[in-house]
Amino acid sequence: RNNDGSTKHIYSLLKLTTMPPSDYIHTRKLSQEPSNSNESYFSKVVDSHPYFPNLSVSASDISSVKHAALVLVYSSLLLRSNGGQLDDEVEHKKKVMEFFDTNSGGTQESSAMSQLSCTKVTGGITNALFRVSGFQSITSLPTTADFDSVLVRIFGAEGMIDRDIETSTYAALCNADIAYKYMGRFSNGRIEGWLDGYHPLQNQDLTDEATSLEIAKEMARLHCLFDVPEGELRDHHCGTELDVISVGLWDQLSSWMEQAKGYSEFKTAKDTERARALQLDKIEMEVQTIIQSFAATEEENDSGDSTASICGSSSKPNVVFCHNDLLLGNIMKHKTTGHIQLIDFEYGGSNYAAFDMANHFNEYAGGTTTKENGVPDYTRFPNSERQTKFCVEYVKMTKRLESMKSD
Repeated sequence: RNNDGSTKHIYSLLKLTTMPPSDYIHTRKLSQEPSNSNESYFSKVVDSHPYFPNLSVSASDISSVKHAALVLVYSSLLLRSNGGQLDDEVEHKKKVMEFFDTNSGGTQESSAMSQLSCTKVTGGITNALFRVSGFQSITSLPTTADFDSVLVRIFGAEGMIDRDIETSTYAALCNADIAYKYMGRFSNGRIEGWLDGYHPLQNQDLTDEATSLEIAKEMARLHCLFDVPEGELRDHHCGTELDVISVGLWDQLSSWMEQAKGYSEFKTAKDTERARALQLDKIEMEVQTIIQSFAATEEENDSGDSTASICGSSSKPNVVFCHNDLLLGNIMKHKTTGHIQLIDFEYGGSNYAAFDMANHFNEYAGGTTTKENGVPDYTRFPNSERQTKFCVEYVKMTKRLESMKSD
């Protein structure tokens, strides 16, 4: 699709084949070998895009943010100019080093850096986000950039998210035209395409029925069109048991519960008091009861294909790849076309399709902003009529997609 969502396009000449997440681990091991450990520009191509494991970015240093964006964009365009193939790794590395070589005066890099601007993007909950602009003004790039801005994402939530799995998943979602433009990764973050003309949804947007229906359509596209690639990614998201798709929701909840119970003190005395008031042991028992009830229901309805997706037919709950975090800030809307683009898939995984819907409805109540301080307002929760219209639009879209896939 074009940036405004109007027509489909292919982003680059790169051959977009998904590689196993373990390739990131292997690249990091290579980067620590004596011959590479001091090289900031050591890189490999993983998920068909450059990965610089020795290049780190500080959210408090705008210069480092611009530098990382320039390195990744330069390397990505260099790959594109060669048809997406890394025929000569040594030659590729030589060209990158020449551009950024401070020993030769660094004139190319200095000139390019001076043409870039960087602004912090508000609204990120888990990550630090920045917009770096000005790439179309740089004449020393390997090929002319067909974009002027990129998004720099500095990872947060350390320990909660496997960034190798998450980045490979994001690359696969981009290949499927679900997510928007993956351009490469550095040590503690990555570079993505910038969505020109889009803005994150605000509370008032959810009162617009047309917007709600567009969200339903885009959710259906995710559930119906994205198949997790075979191999490590599929094993992670769907399990290794033949002909059975596991639900990642329960393992994720158990993992977070274990982490939460491992802390006795928090940043402030007030936070510690609030955490103790949650009664985590009681919540854990409630979660286990829910898991057992779902297991019992699935056993009772154990007929049909257990791998059926939302586009298939099964009496069992439909298990698909879900976003799992469709709050306002993760839904972008184009200001003129009204097109909806889902972003931030880092909590995505195999789950019940109905969970994505119910969780999205729950997000109407908010509570995620600093101002709201974790307090939702359930007067904003969609009424039964609005929920029904959303679900009807979702089903209509899945049937349309099912028909297209069968053709």
